[in-house]
Amino acid sequence: MSEGRQHARPAARAGLFARFAAMAVLLSGAAVSMAAPPSSGAKLLRHGTAHDALYDVVFEGEKGIAVGAFGNVLATTDGGATWQVQAFPMKHLALMAVAMREGKCIAVGQTGLVYAAADCKTWKAAPSMTKSRLLAVDVTRQGLAYAVGAFGTILKSTDWGQSWAVQTVDWSTITDDGAEPHLYDIHVAEDGSVTAVGEFELVLRSSDGQQWKALHKGERSLFGLSVVEGGKKMYASGQSGALLSSADGGATWTSHKTGTGAILTGVHATAQGEVLASGINAVVLSRDGGATWSPLNSKLVRNAWYQALAASEGTGGKRRLVAVGAGGTILELDL
Repeated sequence: MSEGRQHARPAARAGLFARFAAMAVLLSGAAVSMAAPPSSGAKLLRHGTAHDALYDVVFEGEKGIAVGAFGNVLATTDGGATWQVQAFPMKHLALMAVAMREGKCIAVGQTGLVYAAADCKTWKAAPSMTKSRLLAVDVTRQGLAYAVGAFGTILKSTDWGQSWAVQTVDWSTITDDGAEPHLYDIHVAEDGSVTAVGEFELVLRSSDGQQWKALHKGERSLFGLSVVEGGKKMYASGQSGALLSSADGGATWTSHKTGTGAILTGVHATAQGEVLASGINAVVLSRDGGATWSPLNSKLVRNAWYQALAASEGTGGKRRLVAVGAGGTILELDL
């Protein structure tokens, strides 16, 4: 499928560019009253040039990878405290997402490109199976991986991203008029079940990548997905300050008022009920599973966009939560 193809329901296409985050502010919203006081905990860990952009970040223990524009790859081995530029064989297209598991990494991006690294350092291109942008990727401990992207693209790999197969979906059973929605984030459970989020507020589920069903639908695009360890609690973020939660493994979803109308592209949740969502000029925090929200009151947040969130895990359970985004910036956020 071509990135430039025409598509039904063009008004919803704006969500694709919002997820890329390489743009100016697209929307803002008036704040609503919130029970929790504002938070201001944001610390600058790294800043690149004005033209830099980071679109995703992932950790496994204290090791982490961040990816972005022009094949930019950064690596950390100290839980995100310091970051080093990593050599990458491609420098003209954007890497939109990265997954890390068992010391192995997969990165995906524009024009359907996929790279795999058995050591998260030595990257090799995998055969391209699509020309559509790939916007998210996830992998299990057994090397089962899925990547999703523009126009309903879904790819599956069983060998840690070295080879891929296109998954066919009967969209006529899921969306109005069979529209092929952009899919923005994905989670692959260790049992092989897959959850994806995207346009039209879709939350999709499959047990094998072959048969898909909609668990939730609406009007807004959903860009971020966070699954708390164990898979029972899930959170999704999106347009117009959207934040949905599920307490039953994705079977049913509840919408929360986050106090912002900003586009929220990333979300991260903990088993203790802490939930953060980041996006365009906004980061919002809940300490009670989404019941109440407060903004992160920092100039570092208000003057930029932050595409994705992830947390490192150090010795003694020490965590560092980071956000990545505009200008190649990496922030540490204080929960």
